[in-house]
Amino acid sequence: MPNLAKYMLVVLLCGLSVGAFSQTEKKPISASMRTSLFLNAAVSNYKQPALGFTIARTGAFGYYASFMIGLNNLHFGYDAHVDADYRLTDGADAGLIPFYTGRRAYNRLSATVGAMARMKIPLFLYVGAGYGYKTETIELLNRKWAQTAASLGHSAVVEGGLVGQVDNVTLMAGYSLFIGQDKHLYHEAKVGLGYIFKK
Repeated sequence: MPNLAKYMLVVLLCGLSVGAFSQTEKKPISASMRTSLFLNAAVSNYKQPALGFTIARTGAFGYYASFMIGLNNLHFGYDAHVDADYRLTDGADAGLIPFYTGRRAYNRLSATVGAMARMKIPLFLYVGAGYGYKTETIELLNRKWAQTAASLGHSAVVEGGLVGQVDNVTLMAGYSLFIGQDKHLYHEAKVGLGYIFKK
């Protein structure tokens, strides 16, 4: 619960900073559709953030697509599973604690699509959903890899947040939630910096 509170505070502060631009922006409302490209970072309790991009098409309403991937030592394959006590849970060696090399891989990727709506120039609300994959694997002494109990595997992802605009520069602040196997949850704060192309 403290982690959830931390992420919600980050999203709230980012949202307030994005929302502050709407008080000083006095340009007339334009409903013309424009394309935006964002570079995103997803911040969580892991050391390495996930990076990615979002492409959006907005007017009074719009849509977006986003892709994110973790940067840590990626290793998607695994040969076994271990429980929370790092005991093997399958195969002939089930129940044993194997020797580990110390190498870990935090695998995280997501692809989401969603809708955007202008609340007040230059502030937009976005909500979306999509697919996510998040696992933690550790290397055994025999060079095989085991998936830990902290892994979510294939997941649903829901997200929402705000996008603020200052001239052609856009700022994104949001929250992403992975809903994994057995209803395990993983929370992230998502931030982004983008640019609006006029044509």
